[in-house]
Amino acid sequence: MGILEGLKRRLNIAGSKIVLVARDDIYSQSDTINGEVIITAPEYRQSGNSIRLELKEFWTETRSSGTNSSTTVTVYKSHGEVILEREFNFGPGTEHRFPFEVQLPRNCRISTKDTGWCLVVTMDIPKAIDPTEKVILSVRPAEEFLAIIEACEENMKFQERAKSRSWDRKSLKTYFRLLPPEVLKSELDYLALDVLQTEDDGVEGDLIFNLQEKSILDYFKTIIGKDRIRKPLQLSASQLFLPGGNVDGKSISQVIAVPLRQVVEG
Repeated sequence: MGILEGLKRRLNIAGSKIVLVARDDIYSQSDTINGEVIITAPEYRQSGNSIRLELKEFWTETRSSGTNSSTTVTVYKSHGEVILEREFNFGPGTEHRFPFEVQLPRNCRISTKDTGWCLVVTMDIPKAIDPTEKVILSVRPAEEFLAIIEACEENMKFQERAKSRSWDRKSLKTYFRLLPPEVLKSELDYLALDVLQTEDDGVEGDLIFNLQEKSILDYFKTIIGKDRIRKPLQLSASQLFLPGGNVDGKSISQVIAVPLRQVVEG
């Protein structure tokens, strides 16, 4: 073995190839993520202490880096680790497959351009550069939330502004905004949902009605943020979905119609 080849082995240059395959392309809040890690050893025997997979949340923060200057950094937070293999000793060029399963938290962050979730696989190889592989996950709002949006659009003729979707790190609530149908535009600027998944697969939170300004008093209410009326929202799993799994648009619409009528008529 030449000096260059020995250096490659010591530093793990052109070492094991890691392929991380998740079963689905898109996940929802609180989903289980299943998949497989495929590792192909290099053309020499490779051993190490462990192979582990981590589920990580990431987001960006702006931090001060001196007088009148700042920098944007990406922050990672681990939400669980799976040991795929402890001590390993792979023969040259051999392939090894490791199935995995991890769980997204309930009411977790939803993916945006610069924030979201990822899976990271790391091989711990002593006195060498540890091979790693990272896959970014696409995490959308929970199926329970999307069922409400579907009912509002299909049954009540609202229209969601998808760009307004957001998630609050402190409350863990997911926010949606819907524009009213033509018949309600003179009364309502928009309807918003600020919601949480419950442990029994239901939804709780608030309906936020933003009223149209019709008078000088309404104008001043807008300035001080008093033109928004909050009404509690609570839906059980049986109200959200029919026994076959389809969205129960009728039940959802009936629950939302009661506070909507109160606000518009009041």
